[in-house]
Amino acid sequence: MTNWTAKMRDAELIESEVILETPKRWVREQLRMPDGAIIDWFYTDNPSSVVVVPITADGGVVLVRQYRHNLKRDTLELPAGIVSKGEDLDKAALRELVEETGYDLADAGHLHPLGAFYARPSETAGYSHLYLASPVFKSGAAQLDTEIEQYFDMSVVTMPLGEAIAEIGRSINGLETLGALLLAQRQLATLR
Repeated sequence: MTNWTAKMRDAELIESEVILETPKRWVREQLRMPDGAIIDWFYTDNPSSVVVVPITADGGVVLVRQYRHNLKRDTLELPAGIVSKGEDLDKAALRELVEETGYDLADAGHLHPLGAFYARPSETAGYSHLYLASPVFKSGAAQLDTEIEQYFDMSVVTMPLGEAIAEIGRSINGLETLGALLLAQRQLATLR
C-alpha cells in the first residue's frame, strides 16, 4: 500500500471571492484537494509594505507607540506602512518615516535596504521591505494619514538601539519590528 498525502500545491481552485476590498483586501478561495476534500482558504492580499529602522546621529532608534485595537493594548513598533501602487519603495519608506514620526533622513544620510520578507506567509501575500535609515533628525511633527492613523493614539519614542533590542519580548512584540531591529544591528556593525 502506498502512503499518499494530499498536497496544497496540487489543489484545484474552485472559486475565488474578494470578501472585503478595502482597507485591506480579504480573499476566500474554495479548493478541492487531491483526495476530494473541499476546503476554504482565507488570506489578506495586501500590497507591499515598508518598515524603517530610523537611527539618530547619537545612536537612538525612533519607534512609534500606538494602541492596536485588535490586540486591545499598546505596541512599540518601527514606523511602517503600505506602499501605494506605483510608488518607489525608497520613497515610501521615507514618506512613512516622516508621516509617523516627524523624523527625516539627514542630507548626508543613507537608506540601506535590509531585505524583503513575508510578514505572515500563512495569512497574507504582502511583502515587507525593511530599511535602515541613518542618521535621521527631527524635522517636525508626525503627520499621520487621514484614513486610519488619525484615529490612532500614537506617540514617538526614542531609545538607544541596545535598549530597543533588550525590549524584544517585553514592550516590542511584533515580528516585523523584531526582525528589522536585528537586521539593522547587524548592518550597523558592518558599517563601523
